[in-house]
Amino acid sequence: MTVPVPINIIVIGYGLIGLRHAEAVDQCPTMSNTARARKQFPEVPVFKSLDSVFEQGLQPDGAIVCTPNRTHLDVTKVLAKHKVNILVEKPISPTVEDALAINKVALEHDVKLIVGHHRRFNPYVLATKKHLERCGKIIAVDAVWCAKKCETYFKATPWRCSKSLGGGVINLNLVHDLDLLQYFLGPITSVYATECEKTREDNVGDDAVVEGAVLTLTFKSGARGSFIVCDNVVSPYNFEMGTGENPLIPKNEQGIDGVFYRFFGTRGTFSVPDLRLFHQDDAKEPGWWEPITKEQTENNVEGIPFLLQVEHFAKVIRGHEKPRCTPEDGIAAMSAISAVVESLDTGLPVNVATY
Repeated sequence: MTVPVPINIIVIGYGLIGLRHAEAVDQCPTMSNTARARKQFPEVPVFKSLDSVFEQGLQPDGAIVCTPNRTHLDVTKVLAKHKVNILVEKPISPTVEDALAINKVALEHDVKLIVGHHRRFNPYVLATKKHLERCGKIIAVDAVWCAKKCETYFKATPWRCSKSLGGGVINLNLVHDLDLLQYFLGPITSVYATECEKTREDNVGDDAVVEGAVLTLTFKSGARGSFIVCDNVVSPYNFEMGTGENPLIPKNEQGIDGVFYRFFGTRGTFSVPDLRLFHQDDAKEPGWWEPITKEQTENNVEGIPFLLQVEHFAKVIRGHEKPRCTPEDGIAAMSAISAVVESLDTGLPVNVATY
């Protein structure tokens, strides 16, 4: 049996996300040990700049871009010029225009580019995708991402609370969920968003970020949705606490509801993260005169999304798999985010542009 040649990966940017990617690369059996980072993996070289990598004559097979999203376009240009395949962290960029430019650069230099919406690899998401069709036609979805970010989170990386630098809960958190809802239900065609009251004392001025919003969503499929997002309320209703995917955020293990998605369909309702399907499959005439069955669809939801994603990246580089999250997917998520921002600014419903 032929053993695959290890793939050399560089991780660009070593903040919270860079660390998690480096750990995932280290655990991936197809990667080379030169992909580790110095503090946790002292034997790995660390470079002060991206240019210095290539000045030393190194040629990585792939790069994971974990720098602030406003830098993604510039970093992509350098990598693509040197024929390095790219996994760029979400959001693909702070604007749709930059996202389109990133895709154009990758196509011009014929490098493979995937967007790091790692939740597409989460076992809870895969289980939802698997069972959602049992609900019949989805008529509506009720979704929420509410949590309280501590002061340390913002002080550690100040750009996170700067509107002009791409910070805030809309760009950093909501983008995950709008990507997933489009993954489950197809394209979002219009949004209407109203802003929640700002309550952080230091979040003031022209560069203040949105702390929360209430959204009404319309999907191309005909489904409608509501979404509440806020990063300054104490709440278990969020993806991280519900699934336990982030080791820095405690998983909800107290028996608290914590449901952050409910999909309402003509044949049933599906809730996440408990992965319960409510249906009347055995009823003679489904309806309110018949009892509803609560079915636990999945119990095995083990797996580390970042590791599964980096293994997928390796297979994409080798040509063994097609990207599961394409640049077009990243652009679609940012287009929806752009519509949310415009709706917040204008107070009007906004159609989501397609590209």
